[in-house]
Amino acid sequence: MRAALAFDAALIALALLVVEAPWPAAVIERFYSNGAYVWLNQTFVPLANAVPFAFGDVEVTLAVVIPLGIWIARLRRARGRRVRTAAALVAHTAGYAAAIVLAFELLWALDYHRPTVSERVDFDAARVTPANVSAFADRIVGILNDDVAAAHARATGETPMQTRAELARDFLPVAARLGDRWPIAVTVPKTTIADRIYAMAGVGGQYDPFAFETLLAATFLPFEWPRALAHEWTHVAGFGDEGDANFVGTVTCLRSNDPLIRYSAAFWTYGELPDADRARLPLVPAVAADLAASNARFERYYNPRLFAISWRVYDRYLRASGVRAGVVSYNNDLRMLVGTRFDTDGLPLRR
Repeated sequence: MRAALAFDAALIALALLVVEAPWPAAVIERFYSNGAYVWLNQTFVPLANAVPFAFGDVEVTLAVVIPLGIWIARLRRARGRRVRTAAALVAHTAGYAAAIVLAFELLWALDYHRPTVSERVDFDAARVTPANVSAFADRIVGILNDDVAAAHARATGETPMQTRAELARDFLPVAARLGDRWPIAVTVPKTTIADRIYAMAGVGGQYDPFAFETLLAATFLPFEWPRALAHEWTHVAGFGDEGDANFVGTVTCLRSNDPLIRYSAAFWTYGELPDADRARLPLVPAVAADLAASNARFERYYNPRLFAISWRVYDRYLRASGVRAGVVSYNNDLRMLVGTRFDTDGLPLRR
């Protein structure tokens, strides 16, 4: 008993040490993000891709059922020692939770300590002027109006596998430009059995580092998922900040020659444009219909209370992980898109 409790205490102390340690960004970049994490990605993502279902669902089920079964079994056997047994179970459960936190840090979350994308690219806030924002809005609406027909034709004329292959060709050079000095194994999107709950909470996608797989909403429309997948691939590539993932996902899709992928980036970005620019730039009826269809998809299962709870929890998680802006970081990508310089291939220039 004492040895088990000592082990629990050691796990809790180790987890706290790893989470709270002031990891030097240069050390994480060299030895983890471009070191140990490379092996994790290239070893386990291909294995996860070969599994035709969300293996994370199995992991979550086991992670809940096994401890619950242990609690029930031990309390039933305890009889006159239930208080003592319950106290020991609380300690063991705390150690179990610490082990999960430690695994999460080592499998992916240490990437939060590497330099962010905004620290790598040639970004200048002085470039984010009303005139430049309006010019960018012109570009986005132009893509929507010009590409909508070709995007819909592409959605019916090519398979998701073909679109993913094209998206990977667009994505990998962006990740390489931003500091990943290794060939990233990108994930095949899957659907979780908790998809309805995700939809109620307004969650469209997630990278699960325990299962090395990406989950996307089953209800995503054909023109929604390419940019959403590029966002999650940014996390697969070892970048944790949500604004960075939005930026990389949009840059990836905007530089594509595939009209469906390019349209997907413009579609997601349109909602972030200033109201004044959206008011002055007319959309063709087909684009307006896509916006209405997307909104109807979102509203179908959306639950405001669950959404508020999930975003409050996620905000605290992001802040605890070193993302000071929390969920507000999602909105940083528009400023970066306008204030960053790009080369002729659509790749962001480095500082």
